Amino acid sequence: MSIRLGKFIREAFFTLLIGVAVMTAYNVYLQKDMPSGRAPELRAIPINGEAVDLYTLSEEKPVLLYFWASWCRVCHWVSPAVSDLSEEYQVVSVALASGNNERVARYINAKDLHFPVINDPQGSVSRAWNVSVTPSIFIIRNGEIKTITTGYTSKAGMLARLWINQ
Repeated sequence: MSIRLGKFIREAFFTLLIGVAVMTAYNVYLQKDMPSGRAPELRAIPINGEAVDLYTLSEEKPVLLYFWASWCRVCHWVSPAVSDLSEEYQVVSVALASGNNERVARYINAKDLHFPVINDPQGSVSRAWNVSVTPSIFIIRNGEIKTITTGYTSKAGMLARLWINQ
């Protein structure tokens, strides 16, 4: 390997490392006011499903709680992965400020998403969870918040968090 190539690889690695550190710090900052430990109560009827009680759901298996919005550009990348995971894992989602029930239903049908959606047009659920950024993903197990992720998250990343909390 030439000296130039070795130097390029070291610089690229260092730049990547700095980028990861900055993004991690930014995500920690975004999550600073979000709850930890015992999850806030969440009982609701999704617009496309049966009644949800987060504590009850999380007793046997972890629950992926997904806060998203129809206007969120990052959510356009994350939502299909969450939908895929909902086929095998427990997923509950909360649509923030995305319109009335009919509009949200049209959106999830148009995007072919298959997870239960609690509509939060006034932001009461997101305020209870101190969610101010979309997407935000919580893994809940036995009523306890196990992990929080904000911003882009891959399907593999969400799956790993669910597996760890089985």
